[in-house]
Amino acid sequence: MTACYSVETKWVEPQPGLRLVRTPVGDSASEAMEALFVVESPALLLSTGFCGGLRPDLRAGDLVLADVIRYRGEEIFVSPDLLQRARRALGADSRVARIGPCESTTVVVDAERKRQLAEAGAVSVDMESGSLAGWARRRRIPFLSLRIVLDPLDVDLPFSVEDSLTASILRHPIRTLRVAGSAVRVGRELGRALNELIPVLKENP
Repeated sequence: MTACYSVETKWVEPQPGLRLVRTPVGDSASEAMEALFVVESPALLLSTGFCGGLRPDLRAGDLVLADVIRYRGEEIFVSPDLLQRARRALGADSRVARIGPCESTTVVVDAERKRQLAEAGAVSVDMESGSLAGWARRRRIPFLSLRIVLDPLDVDLPFSVEDSLTASILRHPIRTLRVAGSAVRVGRELGRALNELIPVLKENP
């Protein structure tokens, strides 16, 4: 399982056979997996963390499963069997995830760009799933992306990947603190969902 930030996996319970790989943001995410591959080969790569929602009905805290990753002009399809098993696991407690295309970008996108991606049919946007899905495809490793919406369609994040948290707070103090508070809330929900999903993924199909 991969994630960028500790708040994205803080509430995930330790489980036998589960390894958490902390990746850089963006295209460099696959470099962490390449380093791990020298030592061991994962049976499944689960990409998780925050995403932007690209549908008007998606709110902060809603779960999204990608059935296809759009990345650098390519489409990388996710196994229908994995999606079915994940959907079944997340049906508990009404936490059924939205399934649809994920647009993987190299920069933090604003609300205007998110609307453009939505018009092209994408349901979510993040910055790591493309790099990781491409790596998994090259290595012939099953791949699944489960993300949780941090910023809905019309919300602009107050920072970029180049910003430190301190710089973001100095420029946009109220907006940054609101996003930080939301990150804790949705991170907790993501942890609960992953605690339901991971045991199902470890079962024999």
